[in-house]
Amino acid sequence: MTLLLPLLLAAYLAAPAQIPSKADLKAQADAAIDKGKAKADEKAEQGKAKADAKASAAKAKADAKAGAVPVAGDKVKAATAKGEGAAKAGTEKAKGKSKQGADKGAAKAKAVTEKAAK
Repeated sequence: MTLLLPLLLAAYLAAPAQIPSKADLKAQADAAIDKGKAKADEKAEQGKAKADAKASAAKAKADAKAGAVPVAGDKVKAATAKGEGAAKAGTEKAKGKSKQGADKGAAKAKAVTEKAAK
């Protein structure tokens, strides 16, 4: 019994130090959610930038070829400008949907952690 008592006392004192509180767990979960959301937002930005660069490169390539054609060249350049604008608008819309999805997912995850923390 004399050996058991100090072990129980040590276990009793060490237990609270090892188990994080619900608030600590919630804070860690929220930090992980925010980190994941930021990563998703960054990926959306990178995807948009890459798609915009691709659209601009395609327009420049088409305009370079059209420059050699005297009359039709101007019409082709106008069409490529319109196409580039549409492509960039599409990438902006896709980025917005991606960010909206990330926001919605983060809000749901935070609601779950909030509920679990209670």
